Amino acid sequence: MKFLHLSDLHFGKLLFEYSLLEDQEYWCRQVLDLLQNDPHDAVIIAGDLYDRSVPPGDAVAMMDRFLTALVSQLRLPVLAIAGNHDGSQRLAFGAGLYRNSGLYLSALPSREVERITLEDRWGPVDFWLLPYLTPADGKTLFPQENPHTFQETYRLMMEENLPRLVPGRRNVLVAHGFFCRLSPEHPVGELETCESETTVGTADLVDAALFEPFQYCAFGHLHSSQRAGSERMRYCGSPLAYSVSEERQVKSVLSVELDGQGNCTVTPIVLSPLRKVRSVSGTMEELCAPTGGTFVSDDYVFVNLMTDGVEPDAARRIRNLYPHYLGIRYVSPLEKETVLGGGEALRKLDLCQAFRAFYEQTQGEPLTEDAMRAVRQAAQEKEEQS
Repeated sequence: MKFLHLSDLHFGKLLFEYSLLEDQEYWCRQVLDLLQNDPHDAVIIAGDLYDRSVPPGDAVAMMDRFLTALVSQLRLPVLAIAGNHDGSQRLAFGAGLYRNSGLYLSALPSREVERITLEDRWGPVDFWLLPYLTPADGKTLFPQENPHTFQETYRLMMEENLPRLVPGRRNVLVAHGFFCRLSPEHPVGELETCESETTVGTADLVDAALFEPFQYCAFGHLHSSQRAGSERMRYCGSPLAYSVSEERQVKSVLSVELDGQGNCTVTPIVLSPLRKVRSVSGTMEELCAPTGGTFVSDDYVFVNLMTDGVEPDAARRIRNLYPHYLGIRYVSPLEKETVLGGGEALRKLDLCQAFRAFYEQTQGEPLTEDAMRAVRQAAQEKEEQS
């Protein structure tokens, strides 16, 4: 069984002021070309099909085109679940009708996880579609147990459904959430998160050891392609960078092959974005130097502008360089050394210099000489007391 693992499409996403529909359409075409040239048996979408519960009409139209191409043109079964960004009630509309065409969409939490069985040359493979769950869902589904945490909710769900696994069959779980096998070898700190994802500390963390009986776990929610503490428990990540914090992530889809014994081979396939998301730093003169102030790149660019004061007409000049610029952050020379230069530069500063950098970063204005004298005096008194 060979299937493509996708997740966190976030169709309808806005990046600052820009709609990403054109970029997402470009990604869809690459996925369809990939499946045309490299046949797979199925496609998994592990949640967050849309960016919000009530998506814009053009995002819905694009999703319709994408799913229609997968199911009707390529004749591939699609197994999808709702994520935390999706409106589960709306997403559930027509799910019963879709099944007849090969689109299996599980949007509403149920005590009995939906199981879809596909066949390959070695026999049946069961795909378990578990949409995004919260403790509130757990209280509704398991009123007697009254779970209060994500961990308790998923534990109850597994206790209810693992007995339904057919002995000797291969099983694939599709789920959306914050999962990691917790052990000294795989601490939660190894998971890479970003500002596009919603996590509150580790309140929504679930120990992925609950899913050990499955031969492969196709997870969604985290936007970086990564393991969840196991080779066969994977996040494929989002198709595009959906925040500046994701600029260094290599975006990919995962091609998964499951043999007759349930051993899986996972191959990341990198797809190129229409436009990259990145940040640049420099003075206005340095930024303008390559082209004399005209077009540099069509990428989505966040600009760290090095300056002692306000740059006249900065927005217009930056837009000439980067028509899709995301924003401008004014950075003083001292902040450049301490913040953008990293911790090593900060350690080289004495106490007074470090305080000045901190003040100018947080207040956005230079420290006065009178205030600086007070800082030096306080530092000297501290040193004498030591």
